[in-house]
Amino acid sequence: MCEKASPMTDTTTEHLRPGRLARYVASHRRGRVVRRLAALCRQYLQWFANANYDIDSNGESFVLSAIRPFGPRVILDVGANVGHWCRTAKGFLPEAEVHAFEIAPPTCEALRRNVADLPGVHCEATGLSDEPGELAIRYYPDLPALTTSIAYDHPYASRELVVPVTTGDEFLRRRGIARVDLLKIDTEGMEHRVLKGFRRALTDGRIDLVQFEYGQASIVTGFLLRDYHRMLGELGYAVGKIYPNHVDFRDYRFADEDFVGPNYLACRRDRTDLLGALAHP
Repeated sequence: MCEKASPMTDTTTEHLRPGRLARYVASHRRGRVVRRLAALCRQYLQWFANANYDIDSNGESFVLSAIRPFGPRVILDVGANVGHWCRTAKGFLPEAEVHAFEIAPPTCEALRRNVADLPGVHCEATGLSDEPGELAIRYYPDLPALTTSIAYDHPYASRELVVPVTTGDEFLRRRGIARVDLLKIDTEGMEHRVLKGFRRALTDGRIDLVQFEYGQASIVTGFLLRDYHRMLGELGYAVGKIYPNHVDFRDYRFADEDFVGPNYLACRRDRTDLLGALAHP
């Protein structure tokens, strides 16, 4: 009869044993010092993960600067809100034509006013989705940037609006747009549906770059970062997270599914010039 290996000598689980410090922390997690240290560690990891929504410092401006030498001509700003990103994009790329989509009518009016002085900006009073029709959204008058069609539980006053939507492919066909240099999507959980509406253009390689937002909305929609990697990878795109001075293009890892966000960039793999400029500035 074989003698059962004792826990102390079972080498198959030895690497799983927590060290003395780990045991101490777990045992004293309700203590003030341990809780404070945990909070500091979480804050550090947020900084390390670039949990930053400021366009000027989170890497979005870096992306616009990095692609400027390639002379982008057509940009789609889907989820333009009141126009902050749009104005930033025109500052870096004044020759580009920008189509700014805003799904909430009151916000679209504010967008029109805020970009009225910018030549080559076209405000589109419609939303984009994976199929044409109508969509019910929750509009937040005090915080219009939070407007969403998903069941994200914001603790602010909102009202429901029913608005028209179309697909990206249909919009490109109707406007006679053959190529898109940069498709930027910030639609509070609708990003994956917007992407699916551009399926034909993405399949044909007519969109060079796609910037999309990823975060806690994916918990609600169930469309994870893994799914973005899979969908865009099958269409010939490399995917990377945007940092202040580079884009970290790499294959998906489970550890990346952190819901921190905020912004990722997909680049056609055959555009090695763009990939090089963005990954190694």
